[in-house]
Amino acid sequence: MRPRGRWECSGPNNGGLMKVAELMQTNLKTISADSTIADAVVDLTEAQVSALPVLDRYGRAVGVVSTREILKAETERLEDTCVLEIMAPWPVTIEPDVDVRQAAREMLYLNVQRLFLEYEGALVGVISQTDIVGAVATAKV
Repeated sequence: MRPRGRWECSGPNNGGLMKVAELMQTNLKTISADSTIADAVVDLTEAQVSALPVLDRYGRAVGVVSTREILKAETERLEDTCVLEIMAPWPVTIEPDVDVRQAAREMLYLNVQRLFLEYEGALVGVISQTDIVGAVATAKV
């Protein structure tokens, strides 16, 4: 699904640099900070993703819970432990009009698998290393 709005790219007329808005996934599944780890496991499995942005009660992104955090969690009480206790704080976000190459550099520098896209304070999508590699493999970048 192609995003709409101010950041919609025009292809070759954008200077030849693809923007992350052109590759981002917009069907973003989120989870609340007070959800349990068991809830996160179900949501990750159903959405077929490896990470979810964690939102506070005001809808602001405050962290990320991924399969990595779940595997590292030192608890057997998945139904009683909140995502807030195991999440990685402060998800790495970028604007949708950032060049894909810059996004790739950010991922490498920060050692993250994905970047969440934020526009006017709201999460609008996610781009992963897999999305970028897929675009390179099909010669889109």
